[in-house]
Amino acid sequence: MAQAVLSLFSWGTIKSLLIFFGPVLLPRAINFYRVFRVQLAHRPPPRQIPSQASRALNVLFAAIVVFLTLSVPINPHAPAPNIFSQTGSRITTPTDVIFARLARFRPEQTLTDYDKLLRSALTSTAARKIYLRYGPDALLSCQFCGLDESSSAVSYLLYYLPWNSVVPHLLHLLILGLVTSAPFAGADAARWRNWFTAGGLMLAGLDFYVMGAYDPLAAASAAVRAGQQPPSSLFHAMSFVRPLVFALFDSVCAGLVYVSATHRFFFSPPSQADQINQLVTKATEALATVNRQLHGVSVARNAVVRDKTLKARDDWYWRTAVAMEGEAGSSGGSVWEDEEVVRAMSRAMSGQGVDMAQLGVSAGEYVGDITRGLDT
Repeated sequence: MAQAVLSLFSWGTIKSLLIFFGPVLLPRAINFYRVFRVQLAHRPPPRQIPSQASRALNVLFAAIVVFLTLSVPINPHAPAPNIFSQTGSRITTPTDVIFARLARFRPEQTLTDYDKLLRSALTSTAARKIYLRYGPDALLSCQFCGLDESSSAVSYLLYYLPWNSVVPHLLHLLILGLVTSAPFAGADAARWRNWFTAGGLMLAGLDFYVMGAYDPLAAASAAVRAGQQPPSSLFHAMSFVRPLVFALFDSVCAGLVYVSATHRFFFSPPSQADQINQLVTKATEALATVNRQLHGVSVARNAVVRDKTLKARDDWYWRTAVAMEGEAGSSGGSVWEDEEVVRAMSRAMSGQGVDMAQLGVSAGEYVGDITRGLDT
């Protein structure tokens, strides 16, 4: 499999791609580096990860664990081993010899019905190529495929792709869509939605390209083509490589979500609309708090009015206050009209000799004390 990958991505191919895409990608990379340095210099201090971003990371962690489990050959859903590698057989080894060796790995050294069915189909080099490329199920179960057709490889590819490639990539894209959904994962993860989706689509395209273009025998070594070494199976290799790539990709996605949600990297200041929304949200919360406090005061007032003892006490207070005001007025006017009181009020209104910050703190403490417990 490693030789196949190297043949697909040789130095000549990489050099051609760099020459073609270099003039487009290099300026973008330089601009990204400059923007990254500016953001790094003006980033705020790291913060605790928000709860919404934490949900996205939990989903990604669960997906990584599942994909890593599927990438292990001993997992319950792993395909049966490649019979050529298992028995040490070559591509030109007679079929009876291959399955006689395979019987040694079976209970009581007896072939199963599935082994016998595979032995009846694995009689030609073309059938063995299909087995190595698309697996035993495609060779045995495809109803519209035929080895004698000129387009047999395309038919087997169309049979292989839906359940083996398309469905896993669709599930992977569904996970990426969930962890970048703003209502579920928040704005910090949602900003990566286009990047993660594009990366998932690129993985799918690469998977389809490898399955359609790679020939296990044509890309194998000369010893394998000459029938001197057992051939490797693309079907079995991709069954384990595909979930492993998903796990690595999701690990990178989780790292990006974490560093952006905690403002360690990739921090972008909130836009003017976001700032306005934050101010409106804070104002709404403040108004709701005041409304709850006023409601508490109203409840307390209603309790006073409905209770005879408290109502009598309240009436006595106001009668005493009116009587004191009347006495002050009979002696030369209201106390609020006194010259000294007017000067003191003027100084207080103009802020002279008054610590407004401390006054605000005292007023807040006072209101909190008298309304404590009324919200419930």
